Amino acid sequence: MKKYYSPLRYPGGKGAIASSLADIILSNNLEDGSYFEPYAGGAGAALYLLFNGFVNEIYLNDADYNIYAFWDSILNKCDAFLAKVETVDLTIDEWHKQKKIISSPSQHSKLDIGFATFFMNRCNRSGIVNNAGPIGGYSQAGKWKIDVRFNKYNLSKRIRKISQFKNQIHMFNLDAIDFLKQQLPKGKKREGSFIYLDPPYFVNGKKLYLAFYNDSEHKKLSDYIKRQKIVSWVMSYDNVVEIKKLYSVFNIYEFSLNYSLQEKRIDKEILIVPDKIFLPQSIKISENNLQLSMAS
Repeated sequence: MKKYYSPLRYPGGKGAIASSLADIILSNNLEDGSYFEPYAGGAGAALYLLFNGFVNEIYLNDADYNIYAFWDSILNKCDAFLAKVETVDLTIDEWHKQKKIISSPSQHSKLDIGFATFFMNRCNRSGIVNNAGPIGGYSQAGKWKIDVRFNKYNLSKRIRKISQFKNQIHMFNLDAIDFLKQQLPKGKKREGSFIYLDPPYFVNGKKLYLAFYNDSEHKKLSDYIKRQKIVSWVMSYDNVVEIKKLYSVFNIYEFSLNYSLQEKRIDKEILIVPDKIFLPQSIKISENNLQLSMAS
């Protein structure tokens, strides 16, 4: 049975490749350093690495204030957040209340916004906070109802565990490049750090994320990464020609990932790896295709 670490359902979430990231960290002697994820989202991979002792500290960032508010709330106001989880009504009336909070964030506290984000993520189709309707539809006439992904006991258990590690989790709400510039160690101290980048998709990013990228922002990220000679990193992206051109100076491998939006399917994505990163034997390479070990 698959073990879930994040309380969030996240479009394109990469928790599935966490064990491959762990193997890369161990094979490159990076286990005593810090882990940085500038596009945290559900942070499934980061939590897997922290909980299982592969890294000592994780630095998470998300430019979407709603997602940031969720993480900040469970790290700093865990008891109040859990009280909301345990008492909330899982109904369409409540869905409309939480939708209003998401739609007018300036009128509400960070805790309320964080919880509303969590509620919509668990109760909306495919976990999309914005621009998606509730599971089961507004009439709740579907096979699945609004509460099908909101198991209060299991979700509260995940949130409590994250809170236990709060001193090793650092959360930010910045532009991804600004986050890396501000939080990465300086100079040679970067040698022990590891970055996992999972930017918004080049295709369909606008549909999936509030903080999506335009073409110039994808280019800006590639220019920044090309300048990084000391820090270790890997990056996953959607498998499109435009991205392969931007990162053509690096090693690019295709891999398959189970992915679900309106229907379950398997998509090809790419893993971008600089020459300095050694890929362990657990990651099988065949004609520029990877077979990744999936976290269980």
